[in-house]
Formats: sequence, C-alpha cells, structure tokens
Amino acid sequence: MMKKQLLLLLGSLLLLITLPSYADIDIVIDKSGDDDSIALLVAPFSGGTYAAKMKDILLNDLKRSGRFRFIADDATVEISPLGGRLNPEVLKKMGTGFLIRGSTRPQGRAFVLETEVIDLNSGTKVAGFITSYQPNTRRIAHQTADVIFKHLTGIRGAFDTRVAYVAANGGGNDRIYQLIVADADGYNPKPVVTSIEPIMSIDWSPQGDQLVYVSFESGRPAIFIQNLRTGKRKLVSARKGINGAPAWSRDGQTLALSLSIEGNPEIYTLGLATGRLTRLTHSRAIDTEPSWTANGQHILFTSDRGGTPQLYKIAVSGNGNTPPKRMTFTGNYNSDPSVIGDKVALIRRISGKFRVAMMDITSYEADIISTGSLDESPSLAPNGTMVLYETRGQGRRHLLATVSDNGRARSVLHSPYADVGHPAWSPYLGNLRQSLNHNE
Repeated sequence: MMKKQLLLLLGSLLLLITLPSYADIDIVIDKSGDDDSIALLVAPFSGGTYAAKMKDILLNDLKRSGRFRFIADDATVEISPLGGRLNPEVLKKMGTGFLIRGSTRPQGRAFVLETEVIDLNSGTKVAGFITSYQPNTRRIAHQTADVIFKHLTGIRGAFDTRVAYVAANGGGNDRIYQLIVADADGYNPKPVVTSIEPIMSIDWSPQGDQLVYVSFESGRPAIFIQNLRTGKRKLVSARKGINGAPAWSRDGQTLALSLSIEGNPEIYTLGLATGRLTRLTHSRAIDTEPSWTANGQHILFTSDRGGTPQLYKIAVSGNGNTPPKRMTFTGNYNSDPSVIGDKVALIRRISGKFRVAMMDITSYEADIISTGSLDESPSLAPNGTMVLYETRGQGRRHLLATVSDNGRARSVLHSPYADVGHPAWSPYLGNLRQSLNHNE
C-alpha cells in the first residue's frame, strides 16, 4: 500500500518476522452467497500414483476461483471410473450441476490426464479434455483446470500462470532478499535475483518474459529490468531521490513510475527504447503507485493531494496538461490500484482495517473482498477473477494470499520462504512458459 511503499522508499524498513513453511494451500470458501455459483463435484481420479495428486491440484484451482459450490464430499460418493456407466440413482441424489472425473496414465516420459465433464441432470458427457506435459504433473492439472473453467464459466482460466514476489530470510546482517517466480498456486518457486538489500514494487512485462522492480542495493532506490529468458539485468532509472513503483504499459514500450527528481514524488512515463521521460502529474502531494488501464490511454495512481490517499486517473496523451480525475470517494484511504479490464483491485481502509476492495472502473462502485486487518499490494489475475495480495498471519507474519473477485474464496499460498511480500501476478504466458528455465 501507499504508506508502506513510501516508508521503504525513504529508507525505513518494516520489521519482518519468520514464517513457517506451508505444505498445502489453505482454502476457505464462503457459502453465504452461492445463488449464482456453479454446482460441481470432482470425483477421485483413477490411474495410479499421480492421479490423486493431479485431482487435488485441479480441485484446489477450481476452489480458489470462487465460481463453484461443491455439492458433495467426493469421498462419500461412488462414481464409476472415466468412461464407465454412471448410476442414475447416484446422479439423482447429487441434484443439478456438473461432475468431473478423470484418469491418468504415463505415456513415455510424459503424463496424460484425461477428464470429462458430465451434466448431472442428463447424465451425459458435455465435454472431454486430454492434456499432457513432459514431465510436469502439476502443469497438466493447471492446464486442465483452465480448460474446464473456460468451458463452465466462459472465462479463460488463469491457473497455468506465474506469480512473482519478494522473499526474505535471515536476520540482521544475514538478511537475504530474493525475487521469486513461482506457479500461480505458489509451488515450484525459483529465485531469479538475490540481494542483501530490499527488493520491492514488482511488475511483469506484457509478454511475461521480464520483470521490473525496485532495488536498494546501491543504498538508494533504483529500477531494474530482469530478463527471465536470458538472466540478464538492465538498470533503467537511478535518478536522484525516489525511483519507485514501476508499471509496464500494455504494449511493453513504456514504464510508468514515481520519481522525485523535481522535489515531491510525481508520476512520469519512460520510453524504454527512447529513454524519453514525460512528467504527467504536477502537485505538491505524493503521487505514486501507477497502473495502466486496459486500453493504455490512462494511468490510475494514488495521491494524497486531497488530504488523504485516494485513486486518481490521468490521460497519458495529455503529457501532463490534463488534470487528473478523482476515482474514489468512500473512506479516507484508498490506494495501490491494479487494473485488468474494467476491474480495479485496491486497498481500502474500513474501520481501521486495510482490506482488498474490487471496484468497477466505470461506475466506481466497490466491494470489500478480503478479511484481513493489514492487507496490501493487490495484483489481479490476468482474467480478473482473483486477486493476489500480501497479508498478515498469526504473530504479524507476512503471507501471500488470494481472494476471488466475488470474495467467496480465500486462500493462503504455499511458500517455503521465511517471509514473503510485494506479489505480482503474471499475464497469460502461452508457449513462453516452457522457455523460462522452469525446473520442476
């Protein structure tokens, strides 16, 4: 959130407390508003050692989306294996909805997962999918969850994507910070940058092959771009004062960032090919945390120019000559926008608690969707259905969590690191995902 970022940029570091490893994803589903959710049963998969593992991964993906209600405990329902005849009496007991059943098998060095979706009303198969990958069983499950999610909701799935975040381990002079890239559920983490100084403010390039971030390794904030294909790094801004909150434009040609080269922090754009720097905001306030709109024509940002932190929108084409427009009016603290399509995830303070809110970019209407007391750094999934954010656990420990855009499903992500924060959700990766040197 704005307060935390500014404190870090000014050199005051948060106290970080050790967090134990999480072996599984902890998912909580709110059943208080299930009227428009899709009823679903994921039956046990057949096929040996990896079947249960892939079924659990797929099931967790679908649970985290908040789009489904699970109509029975799969352990108590006798379902015939994939391709087998379904007992009409069993289907009748389960009511309206869909059944997913699957089977796994090895194919050379690869694994194959075959699944089918059954309409419980008619008992007929409405969809079937075959996915395989060598040799990654987790990715098979994520890909299958994506296609099932798309079939049942009409929305492209975002389970086979990545997340980036900062991990910190050790204390005092032994403190180590790492920039981590992992699967969207937190598994298969891989360090891509290691530093003895803090790292923060991560954003993905639109192609998903680069990360931009802020590092304090020189004793003051500087902005770097890390290439995930080559491992090479490039310094893009080390101007005097604050270099913070970089955000990639939708076409990948420009960064929005917060700089204090002329005094207080202002929003600028930086052409990556030309090096051209354009100032967009002009105020005596703190302007920070830029986020591009889907069409690339506007930037949302946080400013306290009205006395409290609020969200504003400014046209990029105006070169700073168009006054920004205020977007939030509820409460005295709204910050840290993340924009996907017509959705804006942000942090709102309600009754002294900082929580994730989801706002419509046109109507400005917003709903609180998280339940923490100090949530921050929201980042929307590329399909806009989930938000990744930093929160606190017991003992004020730093965790990564997701919440569905309707607030129904909340989960804590798996992480083997002592302390985690500053998350960023990747765009869709497509075939690029295989080339990111992903050792799984």
